[in-house]
Amino acid sequence: MKLKQITLSILLLVLLGATVNAQFSFGNYAIQHVNIIDVNSTSILYDYTLVIDDDTITDILPSKNYIANDTVQAIILKGKFVVPGLIDAHVHFATDPTEERRDNAEQVLKEMLLTGVTSVRDMAGDARALSSLSRNALVGDIVAPNIYYSALMAGSKFFSDPRTIATAQGGVSGQMPYMKAIDDTTDIALAIAQAKGTGAHGIKLYASLTKEQAQALVAEAKKQNVPVWSHGSLIPTLPAAVVSSGVISISHSDMLVHQTYQVKKDIPTPWKGAKALEMLPEFWDEGYNKLELNTIFELMKQYDVVLDATLSVYENDKNSEHSHWRYEMAKRITRGAKNAGVKVAAGSDTDQETFVQYEMKLLVNESGFTPFEALIAATKNAAQATGILKTEGTIEVGKKANLLFLNANPTENIAHIDNILLVIKNGKLFNKK
Repeated sequence: MKLKQITLSILLLVLLGATVNAQFSFGNYAIQHVNIIDVNSTSILYDYTLVIDDDTITDILPSKNYIANDTVQAIILKGKFVVPGLIDAHVHFATDPTEERRDNAEQVLKEMLLTGVTSVRDMAGDARALSSLSRNALVGDIVAPNIYYSALMAGSKFFSDPRTIATAQGGVSGQMPYMKAIDDTTDIALAIAQAKGTGAHGIKLYASLTKEQAQALVAEAKKQNVPVWSHGSLIPTLPAAVVSSGVISISHSDMLVHQTYQVKKDIPTPWKGAKALEMLPEFWDEGYNKLELNTIFELMKQYDVVLDATLSVYENDKNSEHSHWRYEMAKRITRGAKNAGVKVAAGSDTDQETFVQYEMKLLVNESGFTPFEALIAATKNAAQATGILKTEGTIEVGKKANLLFLNANPTENIAHIDNILLVIKNGKLFNKK
């Protein structure tokens, strides 16, 4: 029997004519002669072959050592570059499902996947809607990244926030298992179990929690094998205490200023107001240098806590005289954390106005990351922040076949992350058109 091969041009024709969802599955196939960008070794493996069976990478070897056989479909992508599928570590798809229509969510999720985002971490929303989206994405009923979502827990004061009321429609904000108010009388074991019962992949700590409450939540979540994610500060609990509580990631670089300036009124007056927009970089450098961050960075390394920086959300609001300081501090804190050896994850948090690729570019252009470091932030580190590093985030035997194929090397120029040839999610092939 003659060996079946699909060259680049034929592959694209197959995909273009496949299904309305622009997906195709071979089952067992080998992608040959590609250059693997290895985020573990921070090197490029030139002219390698990836063997994929169903949804799993089963072999990785130099193409010269690969022995073709008639039972494995061959796909030749000579000279193309492959990176792990991108992971956006901070999205919100169901803050208010009434306003955020399901058809709109599906359209955005499809766009994300076709640009190379194979997984997302949803950082608080209506778990009733998110459970459905997550299930449909997993089984292939919709074209979408894998969705890992959270159950939010915070102090009682937080649940007057209009966002929590919208998310809890049909119930009571603070009394929903995925949107839970915590106080000293809360049955923590029951709260974690109920959150887990919603299908949530993690617990998110948000605000107004004491150090003791945060520690109790993390300890119980570990017993029930649920990862805990947190805001960078939980006033009255300061960043150092959050990091040492046992959470696996913290979000929002700007929140680390609260280790020095504990509440909003303590933020230096010159940082706020119209004049702040006119301040030179040296002014913000001086402000950053006054922050007490070395201890926090050391704690983050000690506890292996990932920083979900979310530069995009602050860059999006950088021209606001009241929020400009957040952007200036966030990009400096993110740079400082990276330089200190802290792991940084890429998450957008712009309600999908931008995707993780934009965050990657900000990391390079504003916080001094190399393109390779930005790629690691959007793959391996984002997977660790989500708690899925055992199955995603790197190109390794035994991991999910979540891959992004590019026409040019993104470690030379981060803009090449947009030069997409092909996306593979859970073993299925998707063409960007």
